[in-house]
Amino acid sequence: MLQEQHHLLRLFEYFGDKLKKTTISQTWKNYNQIYVDTYEKLEDICATSNLNEFQEENELKINREMCLHILWNILKYPKHIKYRQIHKQALYNYLFQKCHTSGADIEIVLINMEEELQYIGFKKGYDDNWYYQYDCIQLLHLWDCYRYWINQQIMHVFILLLIK
Repeated sequence: MLQEQHHLLRLFEYFGDKLKKTTISQTWKNYNQIYVDTYEKLEDICATSNLNEFQEENELKINREMCLHILWNILKYPKHIKYRQIHKQALYNYLFQKCHTSGADIEIVLINMEEELQYIGFKKGYDDNWYYQYDCIQLLHLWDCYRYWINQQIMHVFILLLIK
């Protein structure tokens, strides 16, 4: 009994920052309090949850890149009409290709993209294409949107220390 408690504590120490305590204890019970079997199952659960997080990151990354692309074009060329119109099929094809190569869920990406387009100021036309709905470009709003998406990027910082 004391050894079983020791094994359970080791599982909590190792997986406590990766999984919920209820998941650890329930897995311990499901695997009849056998340390090796429980450990392997918890490893599998961690690997699966990391894949789900990675997929979520891919979906967010695709939406972020597309929003930044759209916003930059409007901000850089505010008088060009072509940047205020988005063809439905071209958008779908681009997003589908990105999702296919990264393993992201196209449905989630499309739903999020439509929400973002509406927030930016686009409106879906009768032909299902997207049109920027303001005659005058709302520069401040677009700039705030652009800044939001820029700040969503993960920054990798490398520090090189030279010791003499």
